[in-house]
Amino acid sequence: MDIFTQIVVTIGRVGPNGVSMLGTGFFVRNSGVIATPRHVVGDSDNGLVILLPHINSFSQYQDTGDNSCQMSSATIVESDPIRDIALLQTNGLEFHGALPQIGNFDDVGVGQPIHIYGYPHCPQGRRVLTYQSADIGSKVLLESNGIKSKYAVINTQSRPGQSGSLIFCPRNKKIVGMLNGAYVPEGGGISLGGINPHELNQTTQCISAHYIGDML
Repeated sequence: MDIFTQIVVTIGRVGPNGVSMLGTGFFVRNSGVIATPRHVVGDSDNGLVILLPHINSFSQYQDTGDNSCQMSSATIVESDPIRDIALLQTNGLEFHGALPQIGNFDDVGVGQPIHIYGYPHCPQGRRVLTYQSADIGSKVLLESNGIKSKYAVINTQSRPGQSGSLIFCPRNKKIVGMLNGAYVPEGGGISLGGINPHELNQTTQCISAHYIGDML
């Protein structure tokens, strides 16, 4: 498990008031290529940075009052707006070790457990790498611009910052997906204390990782 403390990173952007954390990403190439959802970074890599790993073990206490960080600049090298995937190239940051293979949801059945690694609430300033477990609730085809893509629905509620979380299958030891966000029905809805009640459900959509592999 502890290897994911070095694989999963925080995506941020440098602005006039410092670094704003945007979401989660993870290494997909040892040369410093990182995958994250396109909606996390948008179309501009101005000020885009990767916050380097800050712990070595999940058993460590993570100090939520420690605002120090080391950063590496990053640029967007590939973007898929249909499937909401972006690949970033870091500046001189590499991963030294064996990365898990990239798999897909074809070989993961409904009801099987998966592991989730990400940074829930990081856009609100809380940088805590968090492990969660869930089950595959269903596998669906979602259409965007006339193109259908493979997703899994997992039985957990995601929060801002978890977009880009790595989905790992402990059975085949592969990265099988990337978390995109909670299912939100179409329509404006309302906001209560910054929360859209439409998002308060126990299902989250994850794109199959083989689309990331196709981009590499």
